[in-house]
Amino acid sequence: MKKQQEQPNQNPQRYGYIRISDATQKIHRQMDFMKELGLTEDHIFVDKQSGKDFNRPAYKRLMRKLKSGDTLYIKELDRLGRNKEEIKDELNKLRSKQIRVKITNIPTTMHDFGEDDWILDMVNNILIEVLAAVAEQERITNRQRQAEGIAAARARGVHLGRPILKLPDNFAYYYKCWEEKTMSRAEVLKALQITPSQWFSYSRSYLNHRDTGQKNNK
Repeated sequence: MKKQQEQPNQNPQRYGYIRISDATQKIHRQMDFMKELGLTEDHIFVDKQSGKDFNRPAYKRLMRKLKSGDTLYIKELDRLGRNKEEIKDELNKLRSKQIRVKITNIPTTMHDFGEDDWILDMVNNILIEVLAAVAEQERITNRQRQAEGIAAARARGVHLGRPILKLPDNFAYYYKCWEEKTMSRAEVLKALQITPSQWFSYSRSYLNHRDTGQKNNK
């Protein structure tokens, strides 16, 4: 029995993909671009997470939706991802499924060359190689700068993480009494006029601050 050939897509669709690294970034610039192309919101897929890999919920939904003959628009290559090898693999998968990818910072992807599409592929492959390498290097550099910034801040004694709570007067004294079992927790709560939940929050903040101070004094 002969294998049935896949029927050509009689109704090719256009989709857009948007990615921001976290919820603090804005999608307006990318969303405006998609709407200028005439894409409707039900054809635009948005992820709010790192581009280190392709394990993203909206991107996975998009991949299930795309069919041969469809077109995928992306504002910039680093919005697709920041890992060079994975970007190349993903673009090869899309190409093998006959899905055209158009990326604005690779202008040649925005044009159709008709029968000379092999020229387009050759040029795009070179540009993708360069831009993917740049995107990956930026990710590595940003992580290095972040680590160096944290180390420098800690060396200066800057508190990182949760803000230090303003503790009740004499909290350190009463905490020490509780630690040394000269007072029960109920007695400490009564003396400080605080609730059990406040005791937990104050204790955690106090210990974090105390431990950080001890480390800096070593």
